[in-house]
Amino acid sequence: MLDNENHPDAKLGVDGNRKSSSLYDMIPAKPQNAKPFGQWNKVKIRVKDGVVTHFQNGVQVLQYTLWTPEWVEMLQKSKFSEEKWPAAFQLLRECGGPNHEGLIGMQDHGDTVWYRNIKVKEL
Repeated sequence: MLDNENHPDAKLGVDGNRKSSSLYDMIPAKPQNAKPFGQWNKVKIRVKDGVVTHFQNGVQVLQYTLWTPEWVEMLQKSKFSEEKWPAAFQLLRECGGPNHEGLIGMQDHGDTVWYRNIKVKEL
């Protein structure tokens, strides 16, 4: 959830990995099909058995798996690495705790954000 055109952070990172619907600072959303500022985007994030899939405006834009060596490697290469941000690394590495359940997180960039029609469903 980031304004790709107007927020400076969207221009940082690697290959667009800080743009809307990306796994922030780790995996870029492809295609990058965010609507411009002032229009509503429809986003769905599905988590099933550790597999996380992001959809934006009806299109799957990325997929990854939590709690794997690849997940930890992505964290270590990001701004959330153990060296750069130990508390974030620990939280993200073990997200959901031992039962791998119960957390929903949104990142704050200090700007006003609007949401409508948020739904959380247990799969």
